[in-house]
This record gives sequence, C-alpha cells and structure tokens, in this order.
Amino acid sequence: MNRLWVRLSLAFMLFVILGPVLVLSIGLLATRTDTLLFFVRSELTAQGSLTTQLAEHYQAYGSWEGVQALIQSYDAALPRRPEGQLFSLTFTDEGQRLVYPQNPQQANDPANLLSRETRLPIVIQGRTRGYLSILQWTTMTDFAPSETTQTFLVRQISTALVTLGILSATLGLFGGVMISRWLAAPLARLETTVRELGKRNFTVRAKVTGSKEMRSVAQAFNDMAADLEKAETLRRNLLADVAHELRTPLSVLQGNLHALADGIYPLEKSEVARLLQQTELLARLVNDLRELAQAEAHQLTLNRTEIDLQSLVQSTVASFKATADQRGVALKVDLPQTPILMQGEAGRIRQVLNNLLQNALTHTPDGGNIRVHLRAEPPYVVIEVADTGSGIAPEQLPHIFDRFYRTDRSRSRDSGGSGLGLAIAKAFVELHGGTITAASAGEVGKGSTFTIKLPC
Repeated sequence: MNRLWVRLSLAFMLFVILGPVLVLSIGLLATRTDTLLFFVRSELTAQGSLTTQLAEHYQAYGSWEGVQALIQSYDAALPRRPEGQLFSLTFTDEGQRLVYPQNPQQANDPANLLSRETRLPIVIQGRTRGYLSILQWTTMTDFAPSETTQTFLVRQISTALVTLGILSATLGLFGGVMISRWLAAPLARLETTVRELGKRNFTVRAKVTGSKEMRSVAQAFNDMAADLEKAETLRRNLLADVAHELRTPLSVLQGNLHALADGIYPLEKSEVARLLQQTELLARLVNDLRELAQAEAHQLTLNRTEIDLQSLVQSTVASFKATADQRGVALKVDLPQTPILMQGEAGRIRQVLNNLLQNALTHTPDGGNIRVHLRAEPPYVVIEVADTGSGIAPEQLPHIFDRFYRTDRSRSRDSGGSGLGLAIAKAFVELHGGTITAASAGEVGKGSTFTIKLPC
C-alpha cells in the first residue's frame, strides 16, 4: 500500500469507478416513485409553474373559477401507467371544497390504491386560499412510462445528470489536484535539495518521507550527496597536499639556483648533484600522482600475464636483503611448496611489495625482524608483510591508505617518503581485483602486518 504505483492506481480506480456508480445510482433512483414524487413536486412549485399560476389567477379574479383547465394541463403530464394513474392532482379551496377534478369519483377511483398525499398550500398575501394535492396511487412494480411521462423523465433526469456531471468533474479536478500535490510534494522538496547541491552546497540532505520509492530515491540522493561531500573534501585536501609537496623542492631549487646565479655558491658538481636530487624528487612525486590518478580513474591498463608469485616474491625480497643486513634486520620469507600462479602485471605487484618492504624497513629498528609470507587460500592468494617496528596507532589505521598521510609527521620527505606509497599500493591491488588491509597493536616492538589478497 505504500508504493507510489499502488497509490496512483487506487486513486485513479476510485475516480473511474465513482462516476459509473453514481450515474447508475441516479438511474435507479430515477425509476423509484419517491424520486418521481420529488421531481413532480419540484416541477409544480418552481417559479412560474402551477402553484405560481394559481396564485396569480386568484389575485386576478378573486376566486378559483376557471382554474380547472390550468390544473388539468399539468395533471395530464404527470407520470402514468397504461392501466391507471401513477400520480394525479386535486385542488381544494380554503374551505376544503373540491375544485378539481369536478367529478369526485375521478379523484377517488376505486381501481387505484391511494398510498400517499402531498399537499401544497397556495398562500396569497399571508393567507392560505387553497390546497394543491399530489396523490400517489400505485407502486412502480410494473411502471411503463407513457410518451408524456418519458418527456417529463428525460427533462428531469437530464437536468440531474448534468448537475451530477458538473459536480463529479469539479470533485475529480479538485481531488486530482490534491492527490497530485500530495504525491508530488516529496519530488518538489527533492528538487529544491538538488538545486542546493548544484550550488555546491554538499552538506544539504533530502528529507526521507513519502512512499517507498520516494524514500529510496531520497536515501540514494543523500548517499550521493555524502559521497560528493567526501570527494570534495578529498579534492581540496589533495590540492592543498600537492601544493605543499611541490612547494618545498621547488623552493629549494629556486633558492639554490638564485645562490648560484648570484655567486654565493660556486658552480660545482656537488651543488649540481643536490639540484638533481630535488628534480628527481619532483619527478617521482609527479609520476606517483599520475599513476595514482590513472588507477583511481580506472584508466590504467594492466598487461596481464601469468605470474609465478613464488619467484616474484623471492626476487623482490632479495633486492632488499643487502639493506636489511647492513642494519641487522632479519628479512625472512615463507614460501609454499607448490607453485602459485595468477593473472596480472608482474611490475605492478612488484611495486606494491617494494612499497610495503620499504615502509617496513623504514619503521623497523636495527636488529628487528621482517617476515614475508606467501600462501594460497582459494580462491585467493595471500601475501603478508609483517615487521617488529613501531606499529601504527589505532586512530591512524583508517587513514594510512590516504594520499600524503604519514603516521610520523616529524619525518622529512626524504626519510618519510611522499605519503603516496600506500595509496598507490591500494590502487594497484584493487586494480587486480584484490584487497589490502593493515593491522597493528599500536605498540613498539609488535609492529604492523599488511595483508594482500589477490584472486588466483
């Protein structure tokens, strides 16, 4: 009952059924003697009809002489049956003397059974001068209208049906407008909210009311507005972060170049090497941003081939072996006995492992441990990189895959990275249809564990 189409269907069915039902009801009522009596009385008492003409006659002549012909013309037009009268008229003066019909036997025909008498007083200057009576003689069981009766019925029923049609049309128009406004009210409110959203007011939300469909639309709109608000916040933060990240190496380059131009620093290879280092930093940052933007926009294509993950993980870990040995960090790798194969781009998977191992080495103190574990959990393959470093605080875990996020704000760009490594790793893993998560107790010595799940 709360669906929009159900409400509309019921509303239209109501108005479609109401018209024929009312017309049928009027038609049935029109064939009843009570209804006919109402029509007869209305016809006789209308302005300019028989009662008015009787009053005018008396005022003109001072008596009821000569009214028989006038009454008889109306009496002949009343509904009748083939075998007898249905209604007839009688008229008496103020002394209850019969004026019409002149033959008393005609008013009391024993072939008819009088069931009702309706008296209409003729009042002239505040005094009742006569009584016009409508006599109802029979029921409508076998009523077959004559030609005059049909004319009378057509005129009266047509007037009633036209009146009913006007009333029904008015009611239908009013009801349709009210129902339409009621059903469209949530859409009007949603339109106002959409216009506010178009003005970049991303905090606006739609009121969740109305039918089930309208509530679903409003809720979907609110979800979209929340996503847009989040995207706008990320966009602003990204612009601010990019500007901040680019400003520092550019400032160093600009300062050093000015110093060289002014002769403060001699043009030596060591100075050129420092400038080259800053340009390499800028190039790495720009490349990382480009790759991240392409991956998140699903514009980065993968050159998928069959990858032997055992060989890839072993060779990647081996490239960090020398650095780990210099610092006394035990770098261990656990590989399964059977080969694990998957479809993907080996370079992207290697880049993800490089980022995780680089972070692990950065945050693991000398003498610590780093373990890389590869295992199969059909239909996935799991790669874990665990360290015994400083760990990640619980409040920082939801943000470590965000752009430019550093758990240790005191680290420099050179030692702490650009803050894009984990964001890129997440984008590359999701590009392969996998997931990457992080877990940490947030305590020094217990470190962190990054888990990659890839479809195999």
